[in-house]
Amino acid sequence: MSEIYFIRHAQASFENDNYDQLSALGIRQAQILGEYFKRLGVKFDSVYAGTMKRQIDTAKEVLSPMPEDPSGLKLHRESAFDEYDFVAILKSQIPSMVDEEPALGEILARRDADRQAFQGLFERAVTRWISGRYDAAGIETWRDYGARIRRGIQQLMKADGPQKRIAVFTSGGCVAVAAQMALDLSDTKTIELSWQVRNTSVSVFKYSSRGMGLASFNSTAHLDIQDSAELLTYR
Repeated sequence: MSEIYFIRHAQASFENDNYDQLSALGIRQAQILGEYFKRLGVKFDSVYAGTMKRQIDTAKEVLSPMPEDPSGLKLHRESAFDEYDFVAILKSQIPSMVDEEPALGEILARRDADRQAFQGLFERAVTRWISGRYDAAGIETWRDYGARIRRGIQQLMKADGPQKRIAVFTSGGCVAVAAQMALDLSDTKTIELSWQVRNTSVSVFKYSSRGMGLASFNSTAHLDIQDSAELLTYR
């Protein structure tokens, strides 16, 4: 039986022009996880990350304090584990949503002042996207997004084989799709689950020739023991 540790990236720079970089708090979160793994004696046989900067930098921060592998552990960058392009999705979905419901334009105009209202608008746009009824040219569909993640997981399991512990540094959507594979969740439940995945949370899946199962989900024990609420974030 092998294990895959799906680790969501640390807090990114949500309110900056470039979201795809770790915030100061995000760097701290990743370092805490690395020290936690070190204390527990966790070692990985293989390590993967998506190609996004926030995913790669999280992996580097987490792996930094861990004992060096004598065989020369390499960080494999795989686009299969990239997150969906939420900016492109918003641009493709929101104009039609506002046309159908003009009051939404007010929420859009006040997005910086009312983050909670905008989060609701964001969730509605993504839910619209996953339905498959509003696919737009040049925008990855939900079906294609899920398919590439599943292919990536299947290729990983085939390449690494049995009796391995593997780390995948990725994003909340990918973690949720992995849970969908293990639990046969609906698309709606899968995307709703993705919004609950915390930064640097660890979800462990076991796999064998019989398939993949969920062992633990969205654990932030490494942050919980710090007794600091500011460390528990979702972006």
